[in-house]
Amino acid sequence: MHNLILKGFGALKSFWHFLKIVCVFCVILLLLFWIQNLTHSNWSWMTFFAPFLTGLLDIANSIYSLSFNLWGAEFELKYISALIILVALYFCMNLLIMLTSLLEAGYKSTHFICKKTQEIAFNKKMQEKITKEEERITNYVVTIHTKIKPKFSHKELNVDINKQNEIMLEFIKEKLSKDPIAFEGGYMYSFNDFNNVDKVLEILFKLVKGTAPIEQAICIQVGDNLQQLQKLINLQYYGKIIMAADTSYRYRFNKTHRYKTSQVGLFQNDDKTIEVHEFEEFL
Repeated sequence: MHNLILKGFGALKSFWHFLKIVCVFCVILLLLFWIQNLTHSNWSWMTFFAPFLTGLLDIANSIYSLSFNLWGAEFELKYISALIILVALYFCMNLLIMLTSLLEAGYKSTHFICKKTQEIAFNKKMQEKITKEEERITNYVVTIHTKIKPKFSHKELNVDINKQNEIMLEFIKEKLSKDPIAFEGGYMYSFNDFNNVDKVLEILFKLVKGTAPIEQAICIQVGDNLQQLQKLINLQYYGKIIMAADTSYRYRFNKTHRYKTSQVGLFQNDDKTIEVHEFEEFL
């Protein structure tokens, strides 16, 4: 419909331009008709236009009727009146073209504002829908895998990783009142309030920054995408708290953000690429 209206404006302006050409053509015809009458000639091709020109002259004569003789020739001012009418019509066409252009510009401006208003309303509605959908995702899991830090891996230090894991699990239970389940050679914790994930992150960062002889590879995954969680675990990213892009995106919808997220990189897993992010503390 919008394009049809624009074509209508274009057609209307073309019509006014056509009438301008007609006015110029009529001025030339009128001058030739005047010359024919002054010279008492009889041009056969002028016969076709004579009824129109005679009618125009009658209208002009009713507006201003005056004639005089000069050197034996009779000059009738109705021709001048007719010329003035045609010239006036010519400039009227210019005014109509300007008016049509102004109306077209006004329509385009109004259409643009309406379209932008609709887009803003649509985007707002979509954003509200996305926000509600994301906020419905509240369950998430945390997996922890451990290994002895390189500087403690010498046999003479005799670090017992099982004992260190027990100390770590006891610390988590004391802080979060949670017991893990065994998962892929590590531990998995399940939670159901991602809006308060910052409280869990606080404990996890204490583990990552701790002085214990073990280090952790921690993965967080919202929802129930265990296949994606497995891909994160396979990266064995020790010393970081990592997540996939969907978890990072979900974190944006939390009302509070005590931690920031940044992209670690893109990793190829079989025939698919996974975008990995990490939680970081604000400096």
